[in-house]
Amino acid sequence: MITRTLFSCLCATLLLASCGNKSGDGMATANNAKADSMKTAYKAISDAWDAGKVDEFDKYVAANAVDHDGMPGQKPGIAGMKEMASMMKAGYPNMKSTIEDLRVDGDVLTVRYKVSGTNSGAMMGMPPTNKKMSDVGGYDQMRWENGKFVEHWGVFDAAKMMMQLGMMPHPPDCEPGAGTPPPPPPGAPMGKDEMKKK
Repeated sequence: MITRTLFSCLCATLLLASCGNKSGDGMATANNAKADSMKTAYKAISDAWDAGKVDEFDKYVAANAVDHDGMPGQKPGIAGMKEMASMMKAGYPNMKSTIEDLRVDGDVLTVRYKVSGTNSGAMMGMPPTNKKMSDVGGYDQMRWENGKFVEHWGVFDAAKMMMQLGMMPHPPDCEPGAGTPPPPPPGAPMGKDEMKKK
């Protein structure tokens, strides 16, 4: 009877132990580690970008990375990313990026961020405005492969930046610095042709 009881306890213990160690747990741990690596790498790139330490990018971005939304005339690969970061640092020596959200889905990291800084240096052939851009938002998506980012897509609120720097007029009904104007109210005319009809 004691042998049967011990055998039953041993079987129950093994059964419970096997339920606690599902085959997917190892995969979930690996996925969490990869996601953490992606987030850490992006944060390091953001810090290096703000500091003007573009050689740090080599640790986290593949040499032949593809930037799907690069600036016109931007060099391909990491060389173009470094050139862009150096240009921004020269134009905005006190630029500061704030990461607002980081999310990982498989091999893709999605980031929502804001940047602020004073345009006290020349940039893209234009003299400094000595005006401040504040909380100008953007989104990045970067694909991860073999421990580095290999692709980038990005959107940046250039209109808000240009309005804050006085390089673009503010649309009517838009407070200075507010960025893109709000949508028109329901029933409002949508274009010049519609306005002529009224």
